[in-house]
Amino acid sequence: MIAVAAIAGLAAALALGPAPARSLERLRATPPSRIRRRRRWPAVLGIVAALALVGGGLGIRALGWAVAFAVAGGTVAWLTISHRAAARERRAAAECAEAATLLASLLRSGQIPAEALSTAAEDCPALATAAAIARLGGDVAEELDSASARPGCAGLGRIGAAWRVCGRSGAPIAPVLSLVADALRRERQVGAMVEAELAAARMSGRIMAALPFAAVGLGFAAGVNPVDFLLGQPLGGFLVLVGTVLTAVGVLWIDRLARPTRGPS
Repeated sequence: MIAVAAIAGLAAALALGPAPARSLERLRATPPSRIRRRRRWPAVLGIVAALALVGGGLGIRALGWAVAFAVAGGTVAWLTISHRAAARERRAAAECAEAATLLASLLRSGQIPAEALSTAAEDCPALATAAAIARLGGDVAEELDSASARPGCAGLGRIGAAWRVCGRSGAPIAPVLSLVADALRRERQVGAMVEAELAAARMSGRIMAALPFAAVGLGFAAGVNPVDFLLGQPLGGFLVLVGTVLTAVGVLWIDRLARPTRGPS
């Protein structure tokens, strides 16, 4: 029955999702944040349908356990995905700072901008598209501005602004890129300090997630068997569900508070 419910939930998610052709059309005009929000709804409806089937086939008690497991698994998945996305964003920001530093050093050594961009792209893949545009005689600054919309790549927008201003005014670009590189490097240092300060808050969230298990262990230490009550009594199952939901809300809230705020680039 559980397998049938999972398959039905997946089918509902696929059926309620947008058609591929229409999704491709909307990608060009819809902001990425709105696209992500739209994609969540079919998954949510599919999960609700699966839980309803589990509850109808196995009863309210099974539905409560299914919800508890879904909340716990969803929380772990959400935290894993968000932390991996944040790590990718930090790596992208570090690559942009490295790209600005490398470009500035190449230009100070006497290379022309297009050649320096092509050389820097060998070590910094974030500049690969801009280097290809430069070889074709296109607008490098516009490409860098477009690339800056990717998470963690705001530094490319500053490189593109320096490229545009110096190209229009005829001023040497190496000193300007050196200033941009210094600014990006200082921002990375500040970001590292903020991440270190927020590590304690994230650790408190992990401790909160471990408290229910510690409470069960404390019950065993006191000479009782809380597992029999939690698994064998209806009230125990209800308490497991409530505790799981409250723990998930607390962990997600702490994780939200521990995210560094990002100002405009």
